[in-house]
Formats: sequence, structure tokens, C-alpha cells
Amino acid sequence: MKFVIRDDDPCAITRPDELEACWGSVWGEIPVCLSVTPFRVPGREGETAEAIEDGNEPIPLEENRELVAYLRDLIAAGRVHVAMHGYHHTTPGGMPEYVAAGDLRDKTLHGRQYLERLLDCEINTFVPPNNGLGLEGFAAVIEAKMNIVNNQPYGRLLGIPSSPVAAADFLIGAQYALRQRLGLRSRFSVNAYRQFKQVPYQTVGPSTNVAVLKDAFEVCRLENGIFVMATHYHAFERKLETGERVGEIVNGLLEAGRAADDVEFQTYDQIWSGASR
Repeated sequence: MKFVIRDDDPCAITRPDELEACWGSVWGEIPVCLSVTPFRVPGREGETAEAIEDGNEPIPLEENRELVAYLRDLIAAGRVHVAMHGYHHTTPGGMPEYVAAGDLRDKTLHGRQYLERLLDCEINTFVPPNNGLGLEGFAAVIEAKMNIVNNQPYGRLLGIPSSPVAAADFLIGAQYALRQRLGLRSRFSVNAYRQFKQVPYQTVGPSTNVAVLKDAFEVCRLENGIFVMATHYHAFERKLETGERVGEIVNGLLEAGRAADDVEFQTYDQIWSGASR
């Protein structure tokens, strides 16, 4: 089984010590994939980061020089791998940014190039804010040449294919859905389309059903699949209905992975390079 750590929401209002408290004890041996927002608009937006600031003006990541230097060092050491996590991470009209915001094509390309220059690394993975992608959002990410970590099937949002390659991806998506429905394909696997690749995730948060999560982990192991554990560094101290903290569940899964001989911790890049149709 392949195990990937996905941590969402690092941005200009994130302090290095917040990330260190969550991952400092593991990322010397286990890589952590951080979903970084390039131009964060602060303030609480639905269930995204509970920011300590208010305001509606975007804050570029570069304004947090301490965090940028910290991330660059971790990236250079191979401890952190960065995905792009939206552009502003807002919720226009109460909808996810990549469902309802405008100018997504230009923003996505600019955001990717900005993060690559600032952090001195290649960005080839996109994690949608609030886990939402609309038709324009999909198109924007694909045009920016990034792969996607999301549970939404591409084909259902495609509409009428606008090109031969889009039509091919529609058919590929339909094939994946049919094979999974018939039990011929694992739900813990990469969907390798012509234009991009996509992998699903499992959420670890305050509303997580721990029994269901642990069952998914074991099924994934039996199927030799890909387990993307999606969480938020700023949620580690929040409690589930069972009384356990999010961080405790995260660390429990990591310990289960460490103890298993058949579990390999990987980055998104390794997942994408090993994926095929």
C-alpha cells in the first residue's frame, strides 16, 4: 500500500511552529505533502482555516518571509512536497473557490508559477479548496498542467466534450466508474486520464467516523491501493465526537503504517510517476 500525507491550508498567515508541532517528529523519515495557498484572503471561510486575522485583501505568501525560508529548506531536504491549494481560498456566494470564482484559468497558471518561483520547486499537483471543482475549475487546473487530489469524478462534470482528447477522457472516466462498480477496480487507485491524473483521499477531521476510516485503511492495504490521508494542521487540537483529537487519529494512522511491512510512504510525484491506465 502507498501512503500519502496531505496537509491543507499553509499560507501567508501560517507560522512555522504550527507545522513543526504537527510534523516535526515525522518528516525526517516520512515526506509530507503540503497544500499551499499562494494569495490567501484571511478570515474564516466555512470550514477552512480558522485564521487569527480578519480582512478581505489577499496576502501573498512571500510576505511571510519566515515561513517561506522554512518551507524552502524543507523542500530542499526532501521533507516537504508542495501542491497548489487554490488561489485565494475564498467561498464566493458560499461556494468553493474553484466552483464559483471567476478568472480561474489565469489565476491557476499565475498561482503555479508564483509558487514555483518563490519556493524553488516544481508544482504539478492541485488540491481544490473545500474539495470542490466545477467545470471551469477542472479546465483551469488541466490547462495549468497539474494533477488533482480529489474525490469528484471528472466525467460527470465534463458536459459535452469540446475536443477529441476531452472526449477520450470522458470515455476513460466512464470506464473507471463501470469497473469500480463491478468490483474490478480499487477505489484506492489513480485515475490516469489523457490530460491529467487524479487520486482520491480519506479525510481526518472533527467530523470523521473513525471506524469507517480505519476500515478504509485496512481495505486499502488488502487491495494494495493508495491511501491519501487528508487533514489540516490547524485542526490537530480539535476533537471528534468520540473525544479524540484529530492529531491523535492522524498519528495513530501513521503508526499503523510504520508498523506494517506492506506500507510505503510516498509523495504525489511518486504516485503520479507510478500511475498508468
